[in-house]
Amino acid sequence: MTQRESSILSPGATVRLRGVFDRYSPQLYRYLLRRLRRPADAADLTQEIFERFLRGEGSGKVQNPQAYLFGIAANAVVDARLAQGRNPVTYDSRTSDALSETLCDPSPDPAERLGLEQELRTALDQLPDVHRAAFLLTKWEGLSVKQAAARLQLTEGSVMVYVCEARARLKTLLRRHQEEGAAP
Repeated sequence: MTQRESSILSPGATVRLRGVFDRYSPQLYRYLLRRLRRPADAADLTQEIFERFLRGEGSGKVQNPQAYLFGIAANAVVDARLAQGRNPVTYDSRTSDALSETLCDPSPDPAERLGLEQELRTALDQLPDVHRAAFLLTKWEGLSVKQAAARLQLTEGSVMVYVCEARARLKTLLRRHQEEGAAP
């Protein structure tokens, strides 16, 4: 908290804010660090969250400081991830050309492709129906999570969980199937 901010607040509010800061800033920083994995961003967001808290505290609406702080933090993490996704991608044609020359032909022969498709079908058949449907709608048909959720009459969060679980299960099933196929 800056000197300017503390001079705006009443002495009681300053003491309360200092107590909230001392109590929750380490937890808040760890929460942000776990989600963002960048110490500098976690430190910046911790400060920003307390600035937002200060504005909310001034309105007298904050009943539960911990819940309020972590609510702000959850939104800040989403904003930070969205902002990170907007970083421009640099295309280096020389590097791309050099890499393409070193790679082999990416298209498998028809027999290998048929074998992969069969393995995938077998693995998909082993998934629970709702997992398979969520996975196929989002990954095969290209629907957004929101569209898939509407079609399946589920929440968007549920669809995301089912897709994630389906991917993990497919990975395990395909790996197991390949290991069994490699055994003599």
